[in-house]
Amino acid sequence: MTLAFADKAVPTNLRQHAPARPAAGHEKLRLLYLCHRVPYPPDKGDKIRAFNEIRSLSKRHRVHLLTLADSEVPDLSALEQMCERVEVFPVQRTGAYMRAALGIFSSRPLTLAFFDSAELRQRAEELARTERFDLVVVYSSSMAPYAEPFAEAGTPAVLDMVDVDSSKWEQYSRYAPLPMRPVYALEARRLQEYEASLVDRFERIVLATGNETRILKAFAPEAQAATVPNGVDLDFFRPFDLPRSPHPTIVFTGQMDYFANVDGMVHFSRNLFPRLRQRFPDLELLIVGRSPAPAVRALDELPGVHVTGAVGDVRPFLARAWAFVAPLRIAQGVQNKVLEAMAMNVPVVCTDRVFAGLSEGGFRHGRDLLAASSDQGLEDSLASLLGDAEARASLAEHARRRLSLSYRWTANMERFEEILVGAIRKPVPARGAGEDREESKERIRSA
Repeated sequence: MTLAFADKAVPTNLRQHAPARPAAGHEKLRLLYLCHRVPYPPDKGDKIRAFNEIRSLSKRHRVHLLTLADSEVPDLSALEQMCERVEVFPVQRTGAYMRAALGIFSSRPLTLAFFDSAELRQRAEELARTERFDLVVVYSSSMAPYAEPFAEAGTPAVLDMVDVDSSKWEQYSRYAPLPMRPVYALEARRLQEYEASLVDRFERIVLATGNETRILKAFAPEAQAATVPNGVDLDFFRPFDLPRSPHPTIVFTGQMDYFANVDGMVHFSRNLFPRLRQRFPDLELLIVGRSPAPAVRALDELPGVHVTGAVGDVRPFLARAWAFVAPLRIAQGVQNKVLEAMAMNVPVVCTDRVFAGLSEGGFRHGRDLLAASSDQGLEDSLASLLGDAEARASLAEHARRRLSLSYRWTANMERFEEILVGAIRKPVPARGAGEDREESKERIRSA
């Protein structure tokens, strides 16, 4: 079988990989994994978490991956080696944005319109009729509608919501350009109602931080929610034997067309960095990441600011930096970019929003990193760190030690697997609860 990808056809892998040994006490399960973007390469937040879930689960279970692709499809060989089957369904961005724009006249979240695929929906319906899965794993709330045929067939499902997206859109509504603020506020309200409707549909809902779990339970207190933190590859992201830059250097890494990154770096570069450069005249700021938006590219014209665009490896840039700055005014969950910097012994200065996703992992302001609640606080924290080599070394050492305790993929994915197995073994609900679930299904269908 082949699936059309843009203007070329790419064969879909239907080959089983070598049998894996089940975990102690666990039978080998057949899992359907639904993902809103191809989880490879694992070079940005959502792909990193999804990739590690699939990699971990595939060691013990049979994983069938159905995924959307809203950009060029990468080499699938790594996923094919892990999964029993990989099927990719393209979503053309132009059409997706048009559907989302038209969706403003309906009652469903614009996010669902963006990730809508008739082909994936038909494939899900076909699989629900013809194949048996022990569990459906849904990655992100935007994929929940595709799990509906399996719910009707009696297959349990777990949703990894990762973050509460409605909270992110509410933040967008405060920092976006004025014409877009009402649109983002509307999406925040729609998404929150939709997220609440998912509570009865899934046996468990997983989130990446305790703070995200608390946000969800604030408007959906009946949610069977659990926290599974992210991780970081401490073997790949490790201190390099490279000298630091001879000049004071700050670095930020990330997808540079992502609104939260664009907002944070444009604000920091234009408002805080010039003042820092008055204190440190040879200070440099490296903005490292693919697809810089026009507003980010324009920052390259500022004295001391360098916008790299895509790079083959971010680690040399991290290794040369004196500090990593995460000046994000919009942030949900754990920022993987921050974990990676810590893993490479780069001291971190961040906003309190970024710190909120790290504090429950045992990180402490002043010991492991510096967090600030204002522009002035962020500027002063960076200035003090740039002027104190011993403080930089101490923060970096403590942060990496704490990182190794709280953010190891192996331990966190074992917890994720336990949740999935528990969902399968969950007792069948009483008749009344089943009737409530039917009402929940109808809400999802209407969305």
